[in-house]
Amino acid sequence: MLDERLERMKRKRNCRVYFDSDSFKISDCTVAPVHDIPDVIHENQEFDFYVESTYDVYLLRIIHSHDCVVSIYPAKVDGIIYIVSSILMTKDNVKESIQRVLHALEPYGFPKLKNPKSIITFNI
Repeated sequence: MLDERLERMKRKRNCRVYFDSDSFKISDCTVAPVHDIPDVIHENQEFDFYVESTYDVYLLRIIHSHDCVVSIYPAKVDGIIYIVSSILMTKDNVKESIQRVLHALEPYGFPKLKNPKSIITFNI
Protein backbone atom coordinates (compact mmCIF):
# COMPACT_ATOMS: atom_id res chain seq x y z
CA MET A 1 0.00 0.00 0.00
CA LEU A 2 2.78 2.41 0.95
CA ASP A 3 4.81 1.39 -2.12
CA GLU A 4 1.82 2.06 -4.37
CA ARG A 5 1.32 5.50 -2.82
CA LEU A 6 5.01 6.34 -3.27
CA GLU A 7 4.85 5.24 -6.93
CA ARG A 8 1.83 7.52 -7.53
CA MET A 9 3.59 10.47 -5.87
CA LYS A 10 6.70 9.82 -7.99
CA ARG A 11 4.60 9.70 -11.21
CA LYS A 12 2.86 12.95 -10.31
CA ARG A 13 6.18 14.65 -9.59
CA ASN A 14 7.77 13.35 -12.81
CA CYS A 15 4.81 14.40 -14.98
CA ARG A 16 4.42 17.86 -13.44
CA VAL A 17 6.57 19.35 -16.23
CA TYR A 18 3.83 18.59 -18.81
CA PHE A 19 1.21 20.75 -17.10
CA ASP A 20 1.53 24.37 -18.22
CA SER A 21 -0.55 27.19 -19.69
CA ASP A 22 -2.02 24.85 -22.36
CA SER A 23 -3.53 22.66 -19.63
CA PHE A 24 -7.25 22.78 -18.93
CA LYS A 25 -9.68 21.44 -16.33
CA ILE A 26 -12.25 18.73 -16.90
CA SER A 27 -14.27 17.88 -13.82
CA ASP A 28 -11.71 17.41 -11.02
CA CYS A 29 -8.84 16.64 -13.41
CA THR A 30 -6.20 18.70 -15.14
CA VAL A 31 -5.54 17.74 -18.76
CA ALA A 32 -2.32 18.62 -20.58
CA PRO A 33 -2.23 18.14 -24.36
CA VAL A 34 1.03 16.74 -25.71
CA HIS A 35 0.29 17.71 -29.32
CA ASP A 36 -1.28 20.73 -30.98
CA ILE A 37 -4.67 19.77 -32.42
CA PRO A 38 -4.85 20.62 -36.15
CA ASP A 39 -7.95 22.04 -37.82
CA VAL A 40 -8.35 18.88 -39.90
CA ILE A 41 -8.03 15.52 -38.14
CA HIS A 42 -7.49 12.45 -40.30
CA GLU A 43 -8.75 8.93 -39.68
CA ASN A 44 -6.55 7.06 -37.15
CA GLN A 45 -4.63 10.23 -36.21
CA GLU A 46 -3.44 10.01 -32.60
CA PHE A 47 -3.30 12.63 -29.85
CA ASP A 48 -1.82 12.23 -26.37
CA PHE A 49 -2.88 13.95 -23.16
CA TYR A 50 -1.62 13.73 -19.61
CA VAL A 51 -4.53 13.56 -17.19
CA GLU A 52 -3.90 14.36 -13.54
CA SER A 53 -6.51 13.53 -10.92
CA THR A 54 -6.06 14.03 -7.20
CA TYR A 55 -5.11 10.34 -7.08
CA ASP A 56 -2.67 9.74 -9.96
CA VAL A 57 -1.44 10.77 -13.43
CA TYR A 58 -2.49 8.90 -16.57
CA LEU A 59 -1.49 9.05 -20.23
CA LEU A 60 -4.57 9.23 -22.47
CA ARG A 61 -4.21 8.58 -26.19
CA ILE A 62 -7.19 9.41 -28.39
CA ILE A 63 -7.25 7.86 -31.84
CA HIS A 64 -9.68 9.53 -34.23
CA SER A 65 -11.80 6.56 -35.27
CA HIS A 66 -15.37 5.24 -35.47
CA ASP A 67 -14.53 2.26 -33.22
CA CYS A 68 -15.65 3.75 -29.86
CA VAL A 69 -13.37 1.49 -27.79
CA VAL A 70 -11.32 2.18 -24.66
CA SER A 71 -8.39 0.08 -23.42
CA ILE A 72 -6.60 0.50 -20.10
CA TYR A 73 -3.02 -0.81 -20.08
CA PRO A 74 -1.26 -1.56 -16.78
CA ALA A 75 1.72 0.53 -15.80
CA LYS A 76 5.06 -1.21 -15.93
CA VAL A 77 7.65 -0.65 -13.21
CA ASP A 78 8.17 3.11 -12.87
CA GLY A 79 5.63 3.58 -15.68
CA ILE A 80 2.28 5.25 -16.10
CA ILE A 81 -1.21 3.81 -16.63
CA TYR A 82 -1.91 4.14 -20.34
CA ILE A 83 -5.47 4.68 -21.59
CA VAL A 84 -6.13 4.33 -25.32
CA SER A 85 -9.46 5.42 -26.75
CA SER A 86 -10.68 5.18 -30.32
CA ILE A 87 -13.45 7.75 -30.76
CA LEU A 88 -14.38 10.52 -33.16
CA MET A 89 -12.79 13.86 -32.33
CA THR A 90 -12.61 17.31 -33.89
CA LYS A 91 -10.62 20.36 -32.86
CA ASP A 92 -13.84 21.90 -31.57
CA ASN A 93 -14.90 18.95 -29.39
CA VAL A 94 -11.59 17.89 -27.80
CA LYS A 95 -12.79 18.59 -24.25
CA GLU A 96 -16.10 16.80 -24.82
CA SER A 97 -14.28 13.77 -26.27
CA ILE A 98 -11.92 13.59 -23.29
CA GLN A 99 -14.82 14.02 -20.88
CA ARG A 100 -16.68 11.17 -22.60
CA VAL A 101 -13.67 8.86 -22.14
CA LEU A 102 -13.13 9.89 -18.51
CA HIS A 103 -16.82 9.35 -17.76
CA ALA A 104 -16.63 5.87 -19.35
CA LEU A 105 -13.72 5.05 -16.99
CA GLU A 106 -15.78 5.73 -13.84
CA PRO A 107 -17.06 2.12 -13.47
CA TYR A 108 -13.40 1.06 -13.37
CA GLY A 109 -12.57 3.43 -10.51
CA PHE A 110 -11.65 6.68 -12.24
CA PRO A 111 -10.57 9.26 -10.95
CA LYS A 112 -8.94 6.81 -8.51
CA LEU A 113 -8.14 4.30 -11.24
CA LYS A 114 -5.76 1.71 -9.85
CA ASN A 115 -3.18 -0.12 -11.90
CA PRO A 116 -4.98 -3.09 -13.50
CA LYS A 117 -3.41 -6.57 -13.48
CA SER A 118 -4.09 -6.97 -17.21
CA ILE A 119 -5.43 -4.99 -20.16
CA ILE A 120 -9.08 -3.94 -19.83
CA THR A 121 -10.99 -3.19 -23.05
CA PHE A 122 -14.60 -2.05 -23.40
CA ASN A 123 -16.92 -0.23 -25.81
CA ILE A 124 -18.30 3.26 -25.23
